[in-house]
Amino acid sequence: MVLARHRVLTLPNEGGTIEYLPTHEVTPRTVSTGWANMDDTIGGYPAPYPMFAERFTLQPGLVSGAPTVFPVYKMVNYPWDNQGVEASHCLDSALPPQPSVASAVTDVVARTNPSRPEVSVPNFLFELKDIPEMLHLKGTSHSRKHVSNSAVEQNFGWDLLFQDLRRLTDFTSQVDKRVVELKALYRKGGMKRRRTVYSGSHLDTDLTPTFQSFNCSVSGGRSRHTTCIAWVTVRWKPDYPDMPSAQDLVNKARLVVHGWDFSSSGLASVIWEAVPWSWFADYFGNLGTYLNATRNAVGAHPVDACYMKKTTSRWNTWVTSVSPGFTTRPASGVFETKSRVLSSASLTASMPFLSTRQLVTLSSIATNLSR
Repeated sequence: MVLARHRVLTLPNEGGTIEYLPTHEVTPRTVSTGWANMDDTIGGYPAPYPMFAERFTLQPGLVSGAPTVFPVYKMVNYPWDNQGVEASHCLDSALPPQPSVASAVTDVVARTNPSRPEVSVPNFLFELKDIPEMLHLKGTSHSRKHVSNSAVEQNFGWDLLFQDLRRLTDFTSQVDKRVVELKALYRKGGMKRRRTVYSGSHLDTDLTPTFQSFNCSVSGGRSRHTTCIAWVTVRWKPDYPDMPSAQDLVNKARLVVHGWDFSSSGLASVIWEAVPWSWFADYFGNLGTYLNATRNAVGAHPVDACYMKKTTSRWNTWVTSVSPGFTTRPASGVFETKSRVLSSASLTASMPFLSTRQLVTLSSIATNLSR
């Protein structure tokens, strides 16, 4: 029976006392040391389900002692009035830009697809027609006083050509590795893959907080370090459960590693790569990635694709000033969130933050067009 549930855990309180010395009246004060909650689903294993969890733990800041002159109150492990709990929470907005769930899942499905080519020979043969012109342009550019900007030529010409040539010479090793992958499709419910799609961090500090002002003064600084990591998992299953013969697996591996994929999505991927400026369109969308994700030359499909993210904020305080007669223990804490979202390969469009390589390529195009 599949059942959704919500669980809550409350950690014990911690604290001390404050004593009013004229009457010896003692007043206790405590603060929570944390809590945790989770929303998940049970009873459906091994199928994955959405999940969200968050956890907060606090080591409270404490102060003990009494004023050295005319004491009125005495504190014993008294929790600061300003624990700074609000500084513990994770701030996604402060982190570097993160990919969308759909684009991240599509990218990982494409990268782990057992039908993916190591180098597409059909596209390589198509691009060979550009080699004479590239050689001619390279020769004429050297004869000029002012040579043209070569970033585009390097990124989308010679660099890709040399990469393809290197991969073409490693055919036997590529086939052997792909045969191992294809065998894994038929074992233990399919081939499971995991890829990290994001990692980022942010550090901020506050040098002005006052932690305690009643009866004594405690001030200092506070820092928060937030880290975030996201990953995608996917399981590939064969379209038909019976494992092909060893020779059939080798034959399939030989075809797919060099892109001889005659499925509709395989042909569409080859055509898309051959279209001029398709690389530019893929800066702002993921059609090329989506076509690679949906290739199916070997007879396998992705299931149970999940996007997971874990964000952790660790914060610490330090004391720079405390009233005479008092001692303190600094506060620290951790706030953590975890989530799982189910998704699948899909088309997306966005206005991305371009990488350094992409910016260099685009600026090179602009420079060449302005001449």
